[in-house]
Amino acid sequence: YKIYILGKPVDVKCDMTSEDGGGWTVIQSRSENEEGENFFERNDTEYERGFGTAGKSFWIGLENLLALMSFPNSKQSLRIELRRAGGRPETKVVHYKIFHVGSKEQNYKLTIGEYNGPDRYDALFDHNGHEFSVKNSSTANPDKDKCAHQRLSGGWWFKPCNSANLNGFKVRLFLQKNPLAITWNLKSDTEAYHYTYDKVEMKIRDADFGFCTGSKKS
Repeated sequence: YKIYILGKPVDVKCDMTSEDGGGWTVIQSRSENEEGENFFERNDTEYERGFGTAGKSFWIGLENLLALMSFPNSKQSLRIELRRAGGRPETKVVHYKIFHVGSKEQNYKLTIGEYNGPDRYDALFDHNGHEFSVKNSSTANPDKDKCAHQRLSGGWWFKPCNSANLNGFKVRLFLQKNPLAITWNLKSDTEAYHYTYDKVEMKIRDADFGFCTGSKKS
């Protein structure tokens, strides 16, 4: 689909067939065939403006996300779909009824709440109230997780000891130094910090499902 944000056309993927009624706009996607494990290691400008291709690996951009969240009102929900690597076909779905990102002046601070999903999968709530920042794993003094003392990657609402980061490296093998990679920690599961993920999507929608309007591309 093509939608118009701040007067500019933006290609997005819309989910109109999910079991909860559809109407979701995909704001982030990690595809099975992502172009390199460090595809999401970008600079501040790229995370603000967006990168990738809708329907493949994609980040809509913080500026576009802010604009979407102000239309038709600022009350948005977030749906996250997680599929682990290693031949596991099951997709875990988590839902936050409250999802809000602050202004650029607020460093896109995250507000999130009212979790609905599988037990122990509420990893993102630990990041509530944190600002968005971009980490670089390849500099002489790479950014590191305070608790794991290992490198971090990608742009996210990082906190000193991370529970979640869906924009990290996309590795395919069990990783000892997992803060570098896609992370979704499960409470009381000591192995979860090392899980790898084959496919991830983040989606938002308004109560009236008003985002996915515009002209469908042929």
